[in-house]
This record gives sequence, C-alpha cells and structure tokens, in this order.
Amino acid sequence: MKKQTLFLICLISFLLAGSSFYAATQYIDAMAAERLFAPVVKVAQGKEIAPFEPITREDVVLISEEVDEILPGSARDLESVIGRRSVQTIYEGEQLLTAKLTDTQLLPEKGQARYEFPLMYIQPLTELRKGDHVKIWVKYKPLTELQGLPDPVQFTKTNDTAEFLFESQLASVRDSNGVEIYTLKPSLVPSPDHMDAVFNGSREKPMQNGEKRYRDYRVQPTALPAFVGFNLTDQQYVKLSEAMSYGMLQVGHVMATKEQAS
Repeated sequence: MKKQTLFLICLISFLLAGSSFYAATQYIDAMAAERLFAPVVKVAQGKEIAPFEPITREDVVLISEEVDEILPGSARDLESVIGRRSVQTIYEGEQLLTAKLTDTQLLPEKGQARYEFPLMYIQPLTELRKGDHVKIWVKYKPLTELQGLPDPVQFTKTNDTAEFLFESQLASVRDSNGVEIYTLKPSLVPSPDHMDAVFNGSREKPMQNGEKRYRDYRVQPTALPAFVGFNLTDQQYVKLSEAMSYGMLQVGHVMATKEQAS
C-alpha cells in the first residue's frame, strides 16, 4: 500500500513538473517572439500603390516581421492606412511609412488657386494620375494659323513645334459627371459625336458619393474624362491661358525610377 501511494505521488509530481516546464517554455517562447517580432504593414504580393490613389484593403497585408527589420515610422495596423494616399509609388513588399502617407486632397498652397481645364485643350502624353508631377508644353498650331497672332507675352517662342512652359502637379481629374477618377491614359481629343457627353454629361445616372468606388478605387469611369486641374499661381494661369491661343497643351508625367522613389 505504501509503495503504491509513493508511486502515485511520484507520478503526480512528475506530471506537475512536466506541465510546469512546458508552460514555462511556451511562455518564454511567446515572450521571445514578442520581443523579436512585431506586426508591420506591407504592400501585398502583386500590388503596387500609385501616388495619390486611395489605399484599399486588397493593397496591403499585416505580417509579423523581425523587430530589427522594421523601419522607423512604419505603420503597424491596417486601419491606420486604409483610405489614405501615398505621396509616391510604393512597390510590392515595401513597408508603409507613415511619413509617405497623406490625408490631404492636394489643396492649393499659399499664392495658388485650383484651376480646371477642359480636356479638349489638354493632350496627355503619358498615363497621368492625380498627384503626378508633370511637365506642361504647348504644341503649336500650324504656322499658317499662327501668322495673324502676335508673339506671346508670357513666354518666349523659340521653336516652331512645341515650347516647354513649366512643371506642376496634377491636382484633379474629373469625368463629365463631375466624379473624380484617378487614372487618365493618353488618348486623342474626343471626336465630335462625343463632345456632347463631355460638356453636358453622360446620359448615365451620376453615382452617389457612397457608390463611387465600392471596395476598389481603380475601376473605369462611368463617363468620358473631361477636366484636369492644377494648383497654379496667377502668373502660371495667365501663361496657360495665353498658350491655349497658340496651340494644344501637352502634359506628361515626370518619370521617377524605383530608386529615386525610395
């Protein structure tokens, strides 16, 4: 009887010691993992966040990363970045730095105002997105059409083909329903049968605010791209207004490499 009691006590003690050792090991591992790893927000596989496009839930993932590999200022939870915009391109696998994110809507700086121009006066040379830094040129009309015009006052005509005016930032792109769109691809000026839709709006029912983009902001517009906007100084506005008399305004994205963006 005593031997059985002693054996039972030893067995219970061994089991208690084993379970305590296992629990202590798990606790130490959890503490080590907590100290060595932390959550961080990265761009999801196969995704790329373009400048000033709203960040969607499909664009980003929350992963556990070694603490030593997490950059200072990286976002640590998804909700803090959803719906915000990046001021530059962020590529697949990159951490989202809060310093690169903005909630602003590209409001004019001091001394500037927002001006929107009909697309019939604008010729995109590259794919354009809201927030892109762009170069603006004037492509001159044929010489026969310019013969009766005096020399420009706001800029100097040094070439018979095109003249560089200045760099600016694309602040808005709107369709003929007044809904903001985020990508404008190079295309010809709308044909005459489309001009009614450009200036009078599409016959489709305009979308309400809550219907504009659903889960993903990168859908096609429901109407023709119609207006592009810039934040300009008075002098820049006068220069563009004069340039429209001499030809078509050409707008092209100032290209930035991946290395420059980072």
